[in-house]
Amino acid sequence: MTENNYLEQAEKDSLELEQKRLNYMADDTPVEPSDIPKLLEIANKLREEDTRLNIYELYKHPEARAKLFSQITEACYIALNMTPIQAQRLRFCDYLEQQYENTLKKMIASTDKQALGELLDLLELPAETESQFIRDMAVSGLLSKD
Repeated sequence: MTENNYLEQAEKDSLELEQKRLNYMADDTPVEPSDIPKLLEIANKLREEDTRLNIYELYKHPEARAKLFSQITEACYIALNMTPIQAQRLRFCDYLEQQYENTLKKMIASTDKQALGELLDLLELPAETESQFIRDMAVSGLLSKD
């Protein structure tokens, strides 16, 4: 694959992912029984602070993260056959957010700082974009030591 083809495919993939996110955000369908296994799987990955979860997309789109956590909360209570009060829902969403933040910290801590430094030296980014680039690279896991 040539560099041009690679960049074109990356752009296409990025646009497709963005469209999926927009569709997800526009969909107001309540959690359905068929959604529950996948939502519980994501909940388990958050509970375990699994860095294989796409933390970057959750980091990049906090509104999608909030919606996902709300749906996970709903799925968990459906699976338990319970009807929570609002305070219980909020506590569970707060728990998911804390697990997300813990996973985010793990991702950042596992970043190969030497490789990141070398990449920064090669790219010679302007100061105003460098700090965001550092955060994005750390959260993406692309330079993970693991």
